[in-house]
Amino acid sequence: MRPSYVELVLARALAVLLLLSACATPYQPFEGRPVLAAIRFEGNHSISGGELLDHIATAPTSGFFSKTARYYDADLFAIDIKRIERWYNQKGFYEAKVENVEELRDDKGRVTLLVKINEGRRAVVRKMEFTGAEAVPHDELSDVDDALPIHPGDGFDEDLYEKAKDVLLEQLREHGFARAKVRGRVEVAPEEGSANIVFEVDPGDRFKFGDVTVSGNQRVASDEIVFATGIRRGDRFTPKAIALAQQRVYNLGAFSGVRVNLEPLTDPPFAGVRVNVREAPIHTVRLGLGGSAEESRWELPRLRAEYTNRSLLGGLRRLELSNTAGYAFVPNPFPGQYDPARSGITTLTSAQLTIPNMFVPGLDWISRAEFAREIQSSFSYDDVAARTGLLYRRAEHTVGLSLNFVRYFKVDVRGDTTGVPGIVNDCPISCTLTYPELRYSYDGRDNAIEPTNGFFGTIGLQQTLKPGTFSYFRINPDLRGYAPLGRIGVLALRVEYGGLFTETANGASPFTQRFFFGGQNEQRGYQPLQQGPKIGADPCLENNPPGCGKTLRYATTAVGIGGKAAALVSAELRIHADFILNHLGIVPFVDASNVTNDPKRPLEGGLEVAPGLGLRYLTPFGPVRLDVAYLVRVKDVFTPAATATDSTGATVTMSRTRVSASCPDNTAGCIPLPRFAFHVSLGEAF
Repeated sequence: MRPSYVELVLARALAVLLLLSACATPYQPFEGRPVLAAIRFEGNHSISGGELLDHIATAPTSGFFSKTARYYDADLFAIDIKRIERWYNQKGFYEAKVENVEELRDDKGRVTLLVKINEGRRAVVRKMEFTGAEAVPHDELSDVDDALPIHPGDGFDEDLYEKAKDVLLEQLREHGFARAKVRGRVEVAPEEGSANIVFEVDPGDRFKFGDVTVSGNQRVASDEIVFATGIRRGDRFTPKAIALAQQRVYNLGAFSGVRVNLEPLTDPPFAGVRVNVREAPIHTVRLGLGGSAEESRWELPRLRAEYTNRSLLGGLRRLELSNTAGYAFVPNPFPGQYDPARSGITTLTSAQLTIPNMFVPGLDWISRAEFAREIQSSFSYDDVAARTGLLYRRAEHTVGLSLNFVRYFKVDVRGDTTGVPGIVNDCPISCTLTYPELRYSYDGRDNAIEPTNGFFGTIGLQQTLKPGTFSYFRINPDLRGYAPLGRIGVLALRVEYGGLFTETANGASPFTQRFFFGGQNEQRGYQPLQQGPKIGADPCLENNPPGCGKTLRYATTAVGIGGKAAALVSAELRIHADFILNHLGIVPFVDASNVTNDPKRPLEGGLEVAPGLGLRYLTPFGPVRLDVAYLVRVKDVFTPAATATDSTGATVTMSRTRVSASCPDNTAGCIPLPRFAFHVSLGEAF
């Protein structure tokens, strides 16, 4: 298949940019100092060249589209040689030496420095001991030792040694020693390649929690706040209990500010706790205005109204009423394209009652009622729902168990669904879905809005019950990890699986619970909800376009119906681009995913792959982002044969129709799938 005109233009533009960037290195000296083109290191087997460059003052010429010239100063680099050797010393290489520095000049006088290093032996931790820790029981001291980042047999590292002192102090305090002090010393024998570490410990008294005192509250009773902390007089003191108490009191939803601190330690062995709160208004009303625009659907305007009562009938019972309403234009509001039959008002109205601290601190009972009218480009439906359940939160862990009852009606899926078991033809007027759901989440991220480090994982389990039209088991784990890459940015990874298991292979599955990928937060190579199985719609008219038969017609539109299995792997490199514009980020990414109908084989046929490039502008509410993705590997999909009604009202047989990104030009019976997709949104992709 020949590349398209757009692909050729993009390839040529990229080649020109690469050529310009390669030729852009300046060469004119400044005040007699030549341009420093690069610094290369030899012999640095244990420490990377990038890490060494981060710890010296001299920097080579850098930049991609345009080069920022840097100049070679031999006197400054002589000092940098000492910095290199000192950095090696900090990593335990006490015999490291810079043996030689060569100045390599090109035909334009630009200098490349070749730095030859002899690392020598690295000092190894031979012995590690604790002094003054007699008051700490042996088994507890063993647990403390296990938590340290350095142990005998490891290569010595000054940074790890300093971190070990901090961890040791933190661990002693977690074991109740609130006044613990830690010092240390290292005995190094460079000629033997050994280091002995001695931690000098002064644990002091072991403390218990004393009384909890509350201040700043006027409406909420102090006893309820004390109960919410989970701290009782006589419990062993731990700093984690203080942090957990602050989280629990804030989660009550009645306060705009919470601070939990220790009182001065003046009465061993008891440590008093002070809870200072700032109460939020009992009644809050919020209004908002927004909208959204996608290739196949616009929603303008979108209005949101919220009302919160934080003390319903007294106490901490919280009532939240909300309504979001808008008008969905399908596919858009422009004359000649707007379709009134598929457009209309969308709404989500809910009432939620939260009763905190049921039985134990951190356990909330949440009940919710909803009414929704949903309109998408491919489907629409109404539903009413009632949900009730318990939610328990403890530090990074959240566990929720809920019972859900949903009644669907006025369901309409564009296209023929005769051969598609699901929510449409299994309940032509209305149907019921009843299921309990168990959900567990672990949030170890450093920031929920803009994470740069840590791990997040969640899993949801559903099993249908009677009364209900459907019978299935649904599982949906989602794992995400974040790793900082120094000054460059953040590497973000995500893996997700979805499986919906029905009683039989062709058993009915509710349309609204199937897996839909595509859009701003999953497979960005597709428009929203468009990846995976499809059905045909809008049969062609006879000979319009040419090739359309008299009675056997092909579909001209493909409607995504989701799948019973899904798999997704995403990777992003979130590069800090402040050198271009403050708060700007550049994000190359790759999304690889699959949506099928066999939950036991979610990778059947292979993953569809879409690399892309995104821009982020960081705001206090999260990043505003633009993502552009291109499907480099995409599978053809065939809509099933079906009986349908064309635009003239005639009943025709709609044949099996191919949906492909490789439709030949002017070929009948093939629905073209765009390879490019664009997304504008607020917030990280994951």
